[in-house]
Amino acid sequence: MVIVDLINSCSNDKVAQAALASIGGHFAERVRAAAGDKGLSVGKYVVLAVREFASRTDKATQEAMRVRVVRDDQPLLRGLREVLEAALERDLFFLDSETMATTPPYAFGATRDNTLRYH
Repeated sequence: MVIVDLINSCSNDKVAQAALASIGGHFAERVRAAAGDKGLSVGKYVVLAVREFASRTDKATQEAMRVRVVRDDQPLLRGLREVLEAALERDLFFLDSETMATTPPYAFGATRDNTLRYH
């Protein structure tokens, strides 16, 4: 459920911005700079990164992340940091940012077998 919670929580730009502020430090500054370079608010940048992660990763990738973050003191923030690190490194989610920017937030839930599905 950690990954589902991360996706649901950080698909809202205000929550995403607050989560990044909680991470803080040099990392948050890197994300702010990347958002500024794209002409986006920090919250929107984080939302797009989370949506990209949700839409392009498979069950195995999400499970691998869950295993890495679940025992952390702050698993949601650790997961968000991993999602954002990947976005900063690859910059993939802006290839179709116009489409993603006009898409409403995703709603995710866990099915009986704990896979993600769109509502």
